Amino acid sequence: MLIWTTDPAAVPWAEVQEDQVWVEPVISAVDDAIPPKAVTSYAASVIGDGLVGLVTHCSAAGVTVSAPASLLGSFPAIDIEYQIAGVTGHCLNWASLPASANEVIKFQPNPASNRTWILRVTATLADGSKGSADFALKVYANFTPGCTALKEAVNARRH
Repeated sequence: MLIWTTDPAAVPWAEVQEDQVWVEPVISAVDDAIPPKAVTSYAASVIGDGLVGLVTHCSAAGVTVSAPASLLGSFPAIDIEYQIAGVTGHCLNWASLPASANEVIKFQPNPASNRTWILRVTATLADGSKGSADFALKVYANFTPGCTALKEAVNARRH
């Protein structure tokens, strides 16, 4: 059985704001068998989709998890409605809003205030056996970036 340095039973394992830049301490494991088998490698994967910006680095020492440029984009807008010469169009993010759009009609942000993703970490032991643990990462939405982007888009189109 593996004993993890960060307790996977702690739910959530980490809580962050989507616009926060952060690094978590290394997640690692030791074998409690006698004699113990050495952990030779780690792997990590996110269960669930839509988590934007999470970086995992696996080494012989464990797994480092970070958001070096934040997790913005993990709560995508539901709809951005715009007009170009009286013709209505829709997009899902500010990057795809056409520069030629002369009006922003509606911005519907994602209503979720938080989401939880699972980080599955797998340790491979010297004898080839593996053990895994799931760590819950809770991310809280920050509506300020969407509000700021809306103001900027509207102001850019004012005559």
